[in-house]
Amino acid sequence: MPPLSRARRRVFIVVILVLPFLLLLVLEGGLRIAGFGESYPLFVRVESAPGYLRVNPDIVRRFMADERKTPDLWIRPVYFPREKTPETLRIFVQGGSTAEGYPYGYGASPAGMLQQRLQCTFPERKVEVITTAMCAVNTYTLLDFTAEIIDQKPDAVLIYAGHNEYVGLLGVGSGFSVGLRRTAVLSFLWLRDLRIFQLLQGLATASRPEPEDRSNRTLMATIVREKKIPIGSSLHQRGLDQYRANLRAILARYRKAGIPVFIGTVVSNERDQPPFISGHGEGIDTAAWSRHFDAGNRALETGDALGALRNFDAAVDIDDAHAEGHFLRGRALDRLGRYHEARAAYLAAKDRDELRFRAPEAVNDILREVAAAQGATVVEVQEAFVHAARNGIVGQDLMLEHLHPNLRGYFLMADAFYEGLRSEGLLGGWEGWISPGQAWEEIPVTEVDRLYGEYRIRYLTSDWPFTKRKEPFRIGPAADRVERIAQEYYRGSHEWPDAMRKLLEHYRTTDDLAEAARVAVLLAEAFPHEAERQLVAAELLHQTGRPEGRVYFGRALRMAGPEQEARLLALQADLRQVGVGESEARPEY
Repeated sequence: MPPLSRARRRVFIVVILVLPFLLLLVLEGGLRIAGFGESYPLFVRVESAPGYLRVNPDIVRRFMADERKTPDLWIRPVYFPREKTPETLRIFVQGGSTAEGYPYGYGASPAGMLQQRLQCTFPERKVEVITTAMCAVNTYTLLDFTAEIIDQKPDAVLIYAGHNEYVGLLGVGSGFSVGLRRTAVLSFLWLRDLRIFQLLQGLATASRPEPEDRSNRTLMATIVREKKIPIGSSLHQRGLDQYRANLRAILARYRKAGIPVFIGTVVSNERDQPPFISGHGEGIDTAAWSRHFDAGNRALETGDALGALRNFDAAVDIDDAHAEGHFLRGRALDRLGRYHEARAAYLAAKDRDELRFRAPEAVNDILREVAAAQGATVVEVQEAFVHAARNGIVGQDLMLEHLHPNLRGYFLMADAFYEGLRSEGLLGGWEGWISPGQAWEEIPVTEVDRLYGEYRIRYLTSDWPFTKRKEPFRIGPAADRVERIAQEYYRGSHEWPDAMRKLLEHYRTTDDLAEAARVAVLLAEAFPHEAERQLVAAELLHQTGRPEGRVYFGRALRMAGPEQEARLLALQADLRQVGVGESEARPEY
């Protein structure tokens, strides 16, 4: 056989190199044509509301290496039009459980509170505050969502994230990690949509034993792989590096797209959450440390705060790494009224807590540094909490447990973002600015939402790490109709929309028009495509003397059918009597 010419040899080499990729391409196409595998886009169409989108309820599966272990996590659905109109103000919120509004739900979240307040501020425009926040996620998820959020043409993006960098999904200490290196995680996210990758993943999963059923445990009790991540350790540094790199990439993408970003500093319970796990530093004289630590404890118990401080000072001098030593030193300073020093000690304790459920202060330092470099606006959420907290130390007056705010805390967070948007002059004229007092009176949170949140937080704290072992959790008999609705909602007898409909019916029956209006507005925002919901909100707001009823009247007018004609005309006449509605055209049926 004669030798190949140089030209043919080149062709042969090219064919040899390209052929495997062609075969993979054919296999990928064949698997897709055969319907194998799944894609999990961030936004999906709403079958019951043509022309509207919502967040994919199965989006968490996008981040699972083994879908059999998928936790029960989802994003609260917010319907928004697929096509954004010129008069629409569209804002997206990104983050973890706090941004999601845990444990109360969307109404308590920054997104929910801003939705209502901004709509009242800009009544002539359609306001859409869409949350993509979800429990247990970190900046890997936020980064993975950016392209799809940019496609929706937001006027701004709000971010509150940092607590889940270590043990959240794909974090360096998480039981749902796919590797410690950032390149490995990003590669997984890039490959996850390929059907060939899903096929290989499925084959690998099939060879493993079925995961343990832990459905009776909280997510906090099951998500952690690395329970001890000491300050200054390699894993501790990896978490900070991961946060910095991901945040830089997130902000750079939004900056390139010309989208303003407002990012909030993270806050946690400083005074009333002792460290979950404390550990000694290396080479410590633990006997000497224990003598001072035990003596400090005895002094605190007898009310000798100054004696306690002397001993805790000595213990911290011996071992600066032990979180509880710093925490109890903070307690002694707190009792002495030396609040500034006490807060510094509490923060030192939090930073040294080896169970990384709360972000170290370094996260806020990184956040400010990266935001400044990328042109994002820092919203000082932590500072707002400190200013409002008793003696300037964040505790149970604003927090439910280790890091989730109570309703007052959530309001402070939303208010900080609201004022951040206003200070930057974003979204247009702010002549309709809503005062904090008015906004607090009208918060979009019902008594059912509050009770539901209370049940969820009681359940959360009945398991590790708040207790050594799972404790029984029971809810007592309902005292009234509202509690009964809340308990049915918590137990899953019906979903949130049904709970709100029952609550609205109750308030209308009992003539509590103010609370009925609160519920009606929530339902109108949850179902913006339903004329009836807009009309009910408009009627109840008008009856309670709230001028924002015209917003919902305008929506109802544009989409109503013949069945609403008489009520619309009656409401239009009432509104004209008070100088509202003259510019609205009569609906055409």
